[in-house]
Amino acid sequence: MNEKLNLLKRFFNDKYSRTDYLELKKLLSSQDNEFEKLITAHWDEFKTETIRSQRDMSEMLAKINFEMDGKPQKTIIAKFIQTFSRVAAILLIPLLLALGFLVFQFNEYLFQKDVYVEVSSPPGSRTHLNLPDGSDVWLNGDSRIRYPAIFSKLREVEMKGEAFFKVKSDTKHPFIVSADEIFVRATGTEFNVLSCEDEDEIRVILKEGNVAILNAEHSELKQMTAGCQVNYLKTKDAINYSKINAEDYAGWIEGKLIFRNASMAEVVSRMERWYGIDIEIADEELLQLHFKATFIDENIEEALKLLQSTATFNYRFTKRQTREDGSFENTKIFITKN
Repeated sequence: MNEKLNLLKRFFNDKYSRTDYLELKKLLSSQDNEFEKLITAHWDEFKTETIRSQRDMSEMLAKINFEMDGKPQKTIIAKFIQTFSRVAAILLIPLLLALGFLVFQFNEYLFQKDVYVEVSSPPGSRTHLNLPDGSDVWLNGDSRIRYPAIFSKLREVEMKGEAFFKVKSDTKHPFIVSADEIFVRATGTEFNVLSCEDEDEIRVILKEGNVAILNAEHSELKQMTAGCQVNYLKTKDAINYSKINAEDYAGWIEGKLIFRNASMAEVVSRMERWYGIDIEIADEELLQLHFKATFIDENIEEALKLLQSTATFNYRFTKRQTREDGSFENTKIFITKN
């Protein structure tokens, strides 16, 4: 009797295994009156907390699967339990069993098919998303991320462009960001990664916590602490490490474009992603210029005029060209000396 009661408690507290599910289904199919009396007698013990809301079914299932290591689960089953009265208990359980079976089947399908999610952020835009483990990611313009619909013991994502990560703490399941030729390993922290295919440099900026930089063979290259920056040069296979103000590089997720003694090359690169434009520097001497500025609501022309107030240069817009598919190319700006 105690074993049957424990089985029921595991089921109603959403801690049941597949074996528990099959055993409970067998007991209900046998139409055991004593078992039904046991359910009714202990009904008040089976009430659980209301589940937290989920944005969609796939995200909820991903969280359920990720937390299947013994932690209490707050699933959709709990919502049903609180909705119905004690009188409906016996009629309700077969429905819950069917729902539990669908959860198992859907999770198994995701694992077998290696289902991945890919999200892209168009040029000139910012995109926020929530990963299956509860971590937050912000994508800058012309950036993308790819990750499994369900994380396993290793939480690994791939990204191109620029992304800011706010990683949910979990020391048992490391969080790995694949950024071209390097990996960033974290367990719970906040950091920014800039990795573009057409640029030689990969930049990692750590706002909070600690992360490790790994090479392609997953050997550790550098341990980072908060307020530091790593620049990895692909062609030289070398790392530069420096102290910086991380807030200046994380401001873009709050709608701020911040420059603190930034070189012309850095200004151009960040403004291209921010505004979804192409900028060409016509004179190499201009690359020696440095700027200090903060932009929030300014459009591209207003931003350029403000930069002109601190340095001498000219700029001109070119007419947008039409591609073969009928779409338009990005706005192009030429920057020249006076």
